[in-house]
Amino acid sequence: MFAMCDYELVAIVSPEATDDAVSLKLENVGHMITERQGVVDETQRWGKKRLAYPIKKYIEGNYGMMRFKLEPEHVREIREVLENDLDVLRYLVIKRSK
Repeated sequence: MFAMCDYELVAIVSPEATDDAVSLKLENVGHMITERQGVVDETQRWGKKRLAYPIKKYIEGNYGMMRFKLEPEHVREIREVLENDLDVLRYLVIKRSK
């Protein structure tokens, strides 16, 4: 059994996705975390922003950020869900230092 670690997730969702769809994606990730006995500390929607370079021919994306605590063995599952979501253009999960 591992101790929970602090993580931060930033995801860029397709600009064609509605605000409700982006919020739902963040909620679904939050549910996955809590189902695995994790804790969501903070969720922020940063809105639609211009990308530094085109990704999948898009020049804008909907940004969202989430800070959470989870056992390291479950982070791979979160990454797999984001990787397989066609609306997620890019994401990054990092382990935060205390």
